[in-house]
Amino acid sequence: MKKQEIPNYHAMPIVHQQVAGIDIGSQFHVVAVGDDPKTDVKQFGVSTSELFRLARWLTDNHVQHVALEATGGYEKPLVNVLQVAGFEVLVTAGANTKNYRRFKSDTSDAIHIRTLHSLGLLPPIFLPDEFATTIWPLVRMRRGLIDNASSYIRQIQKALRAGNVRLDTVLTDTTSVSGLRVIAAICEGEEDPVKLAALVDAGCKKKPTEIIELLQGNWNEVMRFEVHSCYRIYKTLQTEMADLDKKLDEHFVQYTQKLALPAKTEDPTKGRQKLRISKNTPRIPIEVYAHKLLSVDLSNIPGFGRDALLGFLGEVGEAVSRFHSAKAFAKWLGFTPNNKSSGGKVLSKKTLKNKSGLPNTFRMVANSIGNMKKANPLTAFFQRIAYKAGRIKAVTATGRKVAVLVYKMLTTGEAYDPGKLVRDADQFRLQQIRLMKKKIVKFGITGTDLGLFANLGAI
Repeated sequence: MKKQEIPNYHAMPIVHQQVAGIDIGSQFHVVAVGDDPKTDVKQFGVSTSELFRLARWLTDNHVQHVALEATGGYEKPLVNVLQVAGFEVLVTAGANTKNYRRFKSDTSDAIHIRTLHSLGLLPPIFLPDEFATTIWPLVRMRRGLIDNASSYIRQIQKALRAGNVRLDTVLTDTTSVSGLRVIAAICEGEEDPVKLAALVDAGCKKKPTEIIELLQGNWNEVMRFEVHSCYRIYKTLQTEMADLDKKLDEHFVQYTQKLALPAKTEDPTKGRQKLRISKNTPRIPIEVYAHKLLSVDLSNIPGFGRDALLGFLGEVGEAVSRFHSAKAFAKWLGFTPNNKSSGGKVLSKKTLKNKSGLPNTFRMVANSIGNMKKANPLTAFFQRIAYKAGRIKAVTATGRKVAVLVYKMLTTGEAYDPGKLVRDADQFRLQQIRLMKKKIVKFGITGTDLGLFANLGAI
């Protein structure tokens, strides 16, 4: 009689076949295609030729899946080479690849990463699409230029304040047309407060005599040099930003020229809200490019202007569908608590850390929604949360709501519908009424207990 085979329930199933694990380093990479450290592990350099040699070695060993950890950006050149070569690349966080063996080495780490990925135990981190990866350095550089320009304007204000030239008191925004006009005149040698006051726009709330008094300063050579130098650098940064915007426009045109707008909305301006343009807003039609790329018009969402669109395309692009749900997208942004519990107790509710600039982009959108004077469902939601929990929590809650709205628009292809948000608010109101009715019945509350009849008698 043939002996019956007993299944081994302790053996873990292999999820991925033909897997390689790579331990990333700043000087070299260690690659493991098997479990034998002597025959299945090889070391490669970090030069471009070495990266292509690594890819060829993986191809010779019939590897299809490659796992590696994110290590301070050293993995990005290798990821690009492997993706072009056709490998399924998984990049995971370093915390997911901790090796608990007693003896740690680059070889054991590479084998450990390979083992974890073959068993399907490595969760991937989010990787943007190809276009987002292309423009992301330009978007990041643009933010840096804006921050640097702001710092030099603050330095000019500090220098003028040291000489008691209170331009910051005369004008709310020093970088306004009047402010830059006054600074340019100072750099050209003009120090007469009467002539400087004449450059201020007539719409200034302060009286001309008050402006003249505030612009009368105690000048010195160091102050003049500091203002002139900082203003020259500021103008250079503005020129660099204009050139960068032209480069972004070239990338957008090149990538979208073969794309067409959705058939439902061939007219790119039909139904589109007028976008608010500030001094740092890109002067290129990003809303049109984003409409072609994403097939929906995100600019119709209140507060979602060109800056927010550029930040979203640079950080995520068309890859938002890689998140399996809107909750996962909001959690990745750090807008929902990351609950950790053990023994029936919640140990931590800290949100996930996100080093990208996208969470701040959504927070800026939420803040602008809260400042809007025109009534809309999102502003009403912001005000309701701010009344109950404060403005800071209202910014986070509204940022999460906008993120969920963006996710649903991109995954379903539906246009922005403020009426749906109104219906959601009505459903929430009905839900609260039902809960109140249940509590009234549960505790036997009467109209007398609530003081309703007393109030009617007073009326």
